[in-house]
Amino acid sequence: MSEGTKRAELKDAFLNGRAPFALDETTYHRFSERNVIFSRVGWDKSFSSYGQRISEREAERVGQKGYSRIGYAACSASWAVHDHLMEEFSHIRNTNPYPGSLTRITSHLPKYESRDPDLNSDIVKRLGQIFGVCDVGVAEIDPELRFVYTYDRQGRQNDLPEEMRSAIVMLVQMDYFALLASPKLPASIAVGNAYSRAAFAAFCMAAMIENLGYQAIPAVNSMGLSVPLAILAGLGEFGRNGLLIHPKYGQRVRIAKVFTDLPLTPDSPISFGAARFCRLCKKCAKSCPSQSISYGEPTWQSPWGTPSNNNGVYKWYVNVDKCYEFWVRNSTDCSNCIRACPFTKPLGRIHDIVRFFIRNLKFLNPIWIKLDDILGYGKHEDSEEFWESEMYLDDKVKR
Repeated sequence: MSEGTKRAELKDAFLNGRAPFALDETTYHRFSERNVIFSRVGWDKSFSSYGQRISEREAERVGQKGYSRIGYAACSASWAVHDHLMEEFSHIRNTNPYPGSLTRITSHLPKYESRDPDLNSDIVKRLGQIFGVCDVGVAEIDPELRFVYTYDRQGRQNDLPEEMRSAIVMLVQMDYFALLASPKLPASIAVGNAYSRAAFAAFCMAAMIENLGYQAIPAVNSMGLSVPLAILAGLGEFGRNGLLIHPKYGQRVRIAKVFTDLPLTPDSPISFGAARFCRLCKKCAKSCPSQSISYGEPTWQSPWGTPSNNNGVYKWYVNVDKCYEFWVRNSTDCSNCIRACPFTKPLGRIHDIVRFFIRNLKFLNPIWIKLDDILGYGKHEDSEEFWESEMYLDDKVKR
C-alpha cells in the first residue's frame, strides 16, 4: 500500500468516526514539554512573547468591566491548590524521581494483590468520582510512549518505568455560566478552579495507588499529551480547536492523569460524530479573538510554523503563539472557543436528544448549528452577573 493510499484511509477513518485519530507513523515524533507554549515563554527568544507573563498587564486592566481587583484576587486563588501540588510534586521528583513518597506516609499493610484488572478499573473509576471528577477512563500506554513527553520543562528525560503502562485519565467539569463571561475574569476563575480540583483528584488517586503498593505518577498538564490520552481512554473526540470534546460536558472539562503499574483494563475510544460536526461548525474559529483556529480542513502538518505544534497527526492545528499573545494583551486566559462550542451546554434532556441526532443522523448537523446561533448559545454574557446571580451557586443548575 502506498503512503498516499494509507494516509487517505487514515483520514477517512478519523473523519467518519472509525478511528480516534489519524497518525502517520513515518512523520509523527514524540513531543517535548519544553516546546509547550508555556515553557517556550521562558527559554525561546524567537517566540514573540518571550519573557512575557500573562499577568504583567493586570494593573492596566483593573477597573475595566470584567477585570476587577477582586476578580484578579479570586483568579489567582483559584489556581492555588494546583500550583502548590505541582510544585510539591516537582520537588519530590527532584529527590525521588518516581513513586514512593507522594504522601510520605505509606501503608504498613502488605501489597494489595489483584489479578483482576476489570475490578481494579471499576475501583479507580468509582474513587475518581468520589475525588470529585465527572468522568474517568483508562488509556493503555504503548511501548513507543507516543503520547508521553520526551523531556519535561526542566529538560529532564521523561521515560516511564517499563511496568507503568496505564494512564488513569480524569475529567473535571468547569462552570458553564462562568465560561460565558470569557475572555473576562469569571471564566478564568472557573478554569483555575477546575485545574486545582484536577490536581487534587490526581494526587489523591496516586496516593491511594501507592498505598496499595503500586507505583503512581500524578500529572495535570505535565508528563504527557492530555487530549490524545483522554481520547484513548474513551472520554471524547478531538475538536477543531485542539481540545477534547466530551459527549456529555462538551469542552468544559480539564484533564488530569495518573500513570501507574496497577493492573487495569484499558477503555476503547468512542465516536459520537464530533469530527464530522466540527468540519461544518467553525464556531470556535469565528469566536477566537486572535484568529488562531483554522477554518479549513484538517492537515497532516501545521500551517503555522510553530514548534508548539507536533506534526504527523491529521487534525486542525492551532496557532498557539498568536493565542498566547492575546492572553498577554488580555491579562488573563481566554475560553471563547470553549464557550462557543455547540457541544458545551448545560445538562438537559433536550441537549441529549440533539446529541443523539448528531451521532446518528449527520445530515441534520447544519440545522443544529443554525439553531445554536438562533438561540444565542455560546455568546459572551455580562461578566458582572457572575458576582450577582445565584445560578453559579446552584448545584442543580450546574450539574
